[in-house]
Amino acid sequence: MTIKFLRFYLLLLPTLLWSQDNLDIKVDNRMEALSIFYTLATADTLDTKPTPSTYYRDVKLYFEAYKNHESLNWYRNLDAWDGYDMASLGLFLSKQHPFTIAVKPEVNYIRSSSQETFLYHFNKFYADTDMHSFINKHKKLYESVCQNAKDAVIASGILNHIQSFYGTTVESRFVIYLDLLNNLGSNAINSDDPGFINDRMFRLAYLNDESKHLTDESPVLFTPYINVVTHEISHLFLKEFIPKYRKRLYKIRQLFLTTSNGEVLNETKWENELDELLVRVCTARILAQKFGHEKGIEEINNQAKHFKLAKPLYEFFETYISNRSLYKEVNMFYPEIVVFLENYTE
Repeated sequence: MTIKFLRFYLLLLPTLLWSQDNLDIKVDNRMEALSIFYTLATADTLDTKPTPSTYYRDVKLYFEAYKNHESLNWYRNLDAWDGYDMASLGLFLSKQHPFTIAVKPEVNYIRSSSQETFLYHFNKFYADTDMHSFINKHKKLYESVCQNAKDAVIASGILNHIQSFYGTTVESRFVIYLDLLNNLGSNAINSDDPGFINDRMFRLAYLNDESKHLTDESPVLFTPYINVVTHEISHLFLKEFIPKYRKRLYKIRQLFLTTSNGEVLNETKWENELDELLVRVCTARILAQKFGHEKGIEEINNQAKHFKLAKPLYEFFETYISNRSLYKEVNMFYPEIVVFLENYTE
């Protein structure tokens, strides 16, 4: 550790320690209800099933009598289903059934139908199956799983490394919403609503570790993957980059649309590709900071299989790492990133 970095770390130490006390991990009842609905409607069709556990067993047993409920069949018969981030809508619903939109979400989580139509069918299923009782019965399980997950994240120390890498001095709270049925993927949740002010939120999937050979008799052991936590939190720290420089970045959008194997993506995907590129590069840098140089190289080599700019941008970030007295926060480095991308040639 260099003297320069040590001084910077000591300056940030109060903020880093503070962040450990501002981690909240929870199961939101509304999000879990949506996840149950989505799981019951799609699990028989999707190749990726929920991670086996006693909880998933309870879900299947309790709702067996409702497997052909009209609301589930309505959803199954739609032309297209929503993405795995759909349950994130729950955070923006009213507290009590019947659920309505209480806070307008920044993302349109319901793309399969109109929100009004979807909520009509979801509310009917919720009432007909007395889903409230099922969720309430598992409240202690949710609390136990969340506490174990929180202990694991804090013990890892990853929040310190994330906070020090991005360098923000804005007081914020990390809020992780667990989804015990989602084995598909995690997602960041953005909102500028005053009710979520300074909350950095994301939804974490319970991914199946097939090497453990889990069954319906396996307890829920939700130990968050450090790289996933780092990735999703990074989305929240970096969310202002593209909006701030959209006009300049749009002019070089083609740079982000060709993958490492030469595939040319649809032009509409340029923002998502750039966002993912930047997030994955920063994630690799944070993992290198925590676990050592080799871990960072391993991570960026994996990302370079898709993102052709992954390695060049990873190397360019050495400028940020080596000059933290100049770039105290990552947003101070944004102009350099834009210039690097504008001038990039293979």
